[in-house]
Amino acid sequence: MEAASALALGQPSTPLLNQVAGHQGVMSDASGSLVIKPSLPKEIAFYQLINETPRSSPFSKLKPFIPKYFGTLRLEGRLEGNGQLQADIPEKAEIPESVVIQNLSHGFTHPSILDAKLGTVLHEPTASEEKKERMEKNARETTTKKTGLRLTGSQTWHAPTQSYILTPKSFGKGIKASQLPSGMVRYFPLPTDHIPSLVTPPSPAPTTSTSSTFGNAQLAPPVPSAPSSAESKPPPLPLTPLTGNNEAKEYAGHALPPKLLLRVLDIVDAELSKLETLLTGLEIRFVGASVLVVYEGDADRLAAALDRLDSRPPKFVSDEPEDDDDLMDLLEDEETDSEGSEESDDLDGPKADEREKRRCPPVVLKLIDFAHTWLEEGGGPDQGVLLGLKTLRGLIAGRRGEVQSAVKEA
Repeated sequence: MEAASALALGQPSTPLLNQVAGHQGVMSDASGSLVIKPSLPKEIAFYQLINETPRSSPFSKLKPFIPKYFGTLRLEGRLEGNGQLQADIPEKAEIPESVVIQNLSHGFTHPSILDAKLGTVLHEPTASEEKKERMEKNARETTTKKTGLRLTGSQTWHAPTQSYILTPKSFGKGIKASQLPSGMVRYFPLPTDHIPSLVTPPSPAPTTSTSSTFGNAQLAPPVPSAPSSAESKPPPLPLTPLTGNNEAKEYAGHALPPKLLLRVLDIVDAELSKLETLLTGLEIRFVGASVLVVYEGDADRLAAALDRLDSRPPKFVSDEPEDDDDLMDLLEDEETDSEGSEESDDLDGPKADEREKRRCPPVVLKLIDFAHTWLEEGGGPDQGVLLGLKTLRGLIAGRRGEVQSAVKEA
């Protein structure tokens, strides 16, 4: 809990970078290694359960697929330079407690990130009738109900423009099930792919009435999809107002060679397979949870990270592995510093930053968002989440086939 304790002593926090989905208000510490997320009691309890459960418990096997948990914080003020605590929050204000967890994108140079919401149900049994109706309608009108999966958002590094290809929430909410493969193309692009931008400059405000910046946005062409007799032609996708430097109308010339992309897809599929098998044996409900995938978008650093992974002997050789025997722990293990112990003790400054980059993993895959997660003893596994994982594995397999064909043609 040292990291969280340091934060409690007044170190500054900043809005979380590289957040592709989820609620606002998520923060990061000054180093960028920690996420400070306002959380409901159920989410805090879930992190504590997984963190404290004995190795003999079946829940312990879920730990490698959960962000590392450091404790909780409650914002009560800030520490001034003179050492006095300055209270910034009125006494009567409700102060949410936050979990302090691992920032999964920390250590990557250019993290490409996918957030995919799992499950066919978007509400708890105790929700109000109004919320149940609203969430069930939401599930029916998106890919959630049919596939157990909705693409919540992604960012993909595009080296030629030194920017990210942004895929907003509106993309995942606007597509049909048959269009889900287009999301994989956006997240795992081949060098020859042409990816349309889904952002546009906001239109000028009208002079006769008040409108949001979405009001006059033009619509993008429909995302290409395979013909389907079961579904009507999908509607065009709404664009998202332009922010930052994402000014390209189309992205091409992607830097990752097909061979590297194929390795990434193989790792992602292997981890999804293990997660699917694990959740089949757990009686937990994950309403609103997502799977988060991060891979290194810089081709040279990705190749180096894969080489480091290949150079390590396999550890997972039994059915009951130790905590660090899972592939994800191998992917995240810190690289032994080759320059001696003195640099290993240097935890601040440029040397530390370079060490972080050198030990960047090629891929990270975790479950996130547990505000509506609970144990369901006697209820069996969460079939909606398992359906979502099956769907995602099918999408990965389809994209893998396309990338493998590109490798053969190269």
